[in-house]
Amino acid sequence: MADSAPRHLAEPSKRFGLSPLQQVFLVALVSLAAITAVIALLTRDAGNGGRRAAAPATTRAQAATTATTAAAATTTAPPSTAAPAARPVRPTPGNLLADGDFERDLAGWAPLGGAEVERVEGGESGRWAAAVSPGSGSGAGRPGMVRRDAATTEAGTTYEAIFWVQAPEGGQVVLALRELAGGREVSADQAGYALPGGRWQQIAVEHQTAAPGSSLALEVLGYDLAGDGRLLVDGVDLQTE
Repeated sequence: MADSAPRHLAEPSKRFGLSPLQQVFLVALVSLAAITAVIALLTRDAGNGGRRAAAPATTRAQAATTATTAAAATTTAPPSTAAPAARPVRPTPGNLLADGDFERDLAGWAPLGGAEVERVEGGESGRWAAAVSPGSGSGAGRPGMVRRDAATTEAGTTYEAIFWVQAPEGGQVVLALRELAGGREVSADQAGYALPGGRWQQIAVEHQTAAPGSSLALEVLGYDLAGDGRLLVDGVDLQTE
């Protein structure tokens, strides 16, 4: 019996790893997966047209609700109820009268034509106003009051007197600035107004002085005032232009 060959020569050597056919098959699978992924990516980008994906339905609904609420708030918000401040006839550098609001008293003011003058509550610029009513010696429905020596003037200077007044419906109010020198009237200017009743109105009169060292007298007079014929006066302002 012949000697047997060594085992490592008699048996074919064993191989480890994949066979060439298996390697080819694996490469084909990997290539196919890569191609599929690329096609899916291209298909998704083309479908979206380069835009971002839409937000979830819940997010879109919340955004729509927020926008609707904001629009409703803008449309239905009530306007401010604060009344704008009343504008004067024109800006003033300063009032030459220290007691034109009647908050302290009626010092310096006197009735005209027998009218009665008193302080009453319910002023336009504060708590108090001057109420001018027809007296027994005044003309029917023509109450008035005057402030003499309201200011010492300079010649060629324009003075303006501004009054807040409230008169009954259908009546008229006349303002006057009278320039006095040596107890005599040198010159004067008047302005008449027909006013709606029941609310405060601002009216004014101007006068350019002629004599140096003269004095100014302020007058306010009501004509044909209905009802009790009472005229309310407040916020008297005298100034130079």
